[in-house]
Amino acid sequence: MNAATLLTRLYPPAVRERWGADINHEVSASGIRSWPDTLVGAVRLWLHPGDWPETCTGQTRRVLTVALFGLTAATGLLLRSAEPSTTLTADVHHPAGSVWLVPLLVGVGLAVPLPPLRLAALRRLTAAAVRALAAPAAAVLTLCLTAWSGLADHVTGPADAAMVLFYWLTLGFVALRLCTVVAHVTRTAALPTTRRLATALLSLGTGLALAAGQNLLALVRTAPHPDSLTGTLALSLLAAAAIGAGRDLRRTGA
Repeated sequence: MNAATLLTRLYPPAVRERWGADINHEVSASGIRSWPDTLVGAVRLWLHPGDWPETCTGQTRRVLTVALFGLTAATGLLLRSAEPSTTLTADVHHPAGSVWLVPLLVGVGLAVPLPPLRLAALRRLTAAAVRALAAPAAAVLTLCLTAWSGLADHVTGPADAAMVLFYWLTLGFVALRLCTVVAHVTRTAALPTTRRLATALLSLGTGLALAAGQNLLALVRTAPHPDSLTGTLALSLLAAAAIGAGRDLRRTGA
């Protein structure tokens, strides 16, 4: 795969289907000097779903639904990398630390597509989910068996690094396949309306912004740590992406 093809694949699906060949040709002809502008253009279009052409009915809502769950999965991986964290993980004595979860979960709930209540369709969706999740389930089972065996407590050096790498690759694989299941569901399910999806993105972004704000306040009160700074920046970028897309979708009524 060359650089032009890779950069073209960063664009939203509808844009790739309509203008992908032209983008690929222009990037190939212009060379490396066009890469920054091409990347910025891809990011800008993801933040402006109202500008996407629709090659089929409901395509924009379908893609944004999967993207919203992708943002949620990325948030889960990000928070897992920051554990243990007392800033975003509340106990019963400090419930305010989990306030950010409320708008995030509301956003996810609003974006859930409703599967058809037909037995044949449900069977197809179940079969697709089983196929998509079989491999990640086997990887998770391998992780659990390794942890229960106590082997992880006795490895050092390259073997320890390999186990850590396998752990994170497994989490990423699970997140990717869960998004694949959501994509399968959106093909036959009743998609959220444009207004509901815009509200879901704004709610999700609000939750992420609150989480980033909590992290930032904790950084101000204590000595800054590179990992905390990175996590706060990542949460801020995810929040900006969700809020930006939600505002554009609400404005244009795409």
